[in-house]
Amino acid sequence: MPHNNLPHSEMVTKSEEVRKVWTPELYAYIVSLFPTPERYATLHNRFESSLTGYLKGIPEQVKECEDARMELNKAITAINGLSKAVNHLDPSIAAAFKVTKPATTSTPSVMGTAEDFKIHFDKSGKPYCSFTKFAGAGGYEVWYCVGDPSVEENWQFLTWSTNCQGIYLTGLDRTKTNYIKLRGKRGNSTFGAWSNLAILPPV
Repeated sequence: MPHNNLPHSEMVTKSEEVRKVWTPELYAYIVSLFPTPERYATLHNRFESSLTGYLKGIPEQVKECEDARMELNKAITAINGLSKAVNHLDPSIAAAFKVTKPATTSTPSVMGTAEDFKIHFDKSGKPYCSFTKFAGAGGYEVWYCVGDPSVEENWQFLTWSTNCQGIYLTGLDRTKTNYIKLRGKRGNSTFGAWSNLAILPPV
């Protein structure tokens, strides 16, 4: 039941519950969670400066750009949430941030697959894979196999990523030949077709 529909006696009880929790310490902590203008500027600059390396496909910069975007997105979400929360007190704040409901987009019912899945090596010799982003996937699962790749039981999950460039293949036994493949994933139970096999030779 909305608070403005509560009888006066129940409203007093509800307000007392809030009063006990809404301490100066909790208020200060909640405020500290929101990025200051200076902190937000730092996050923005970090993401902007890493974008050039991402577009060039430099592995280290690809990861830096993805990490920077994640942190920036958290800050934007917090700021937008705050502006929505105070909208009933001052609508001009939400209007200043141009807060709107996210546009709904239809998700393709058929998920694509990575047709150009390849393994590369960075300057230090560490292997990473890349492919062209395809429709319908919310992220990508990378699997590996050190035995016969035609035997399904030999395959094991390696890593998960929302990025299609610069996915590092760590934790593998490099003294053996590793077969690598991936598939798209949407939600917890929807999977796409497997990509082509990529071979990581032993060293």
